[in-house]
Amino acid sequence: MQFLLDLLGAIANAGDTLVEFFKSIPDYFEQFVIWVNAWYVKLKLTWLILSLELAYKTAQYLLNDIGFNDMLAGFFNALPDELRYYAFLFKIPQAISIYFNCMATAFVWKITRF
Repeated sequence: MQFLLDLLGAIANAGDTLVEFFKSIPDYFEQFVIWVNAWYVKLKLTWLILSLELAYKTAQYLLNDIGFNDMLAGFFNALPDELRYYAFLFKIPQAISIYFNCMATAFVWKITRF
């Protein structure tokens, strides 16, 4: 008799497990969609970083091609000695170069539309 009760209990547990599985299918689907979305965000962020690197290198090339850095160095070398000393002390030429690199990178990024 105990065997029959155990057998019926096992069948009931198996049926309950099957019912719970079907009830949790929407949760499994939601977790799968979240996982796919997380991978999409990761791939898109990686692509944005790679395209930003490419745009920065292109902007550097363009600025060197038009001679911007040489022109900037020429302008600062034409300054009086004391003014040039303080400009280099406070790294004003590097700041101007970084600013124009950022502007050129933004320009290249908008033109190429990555």
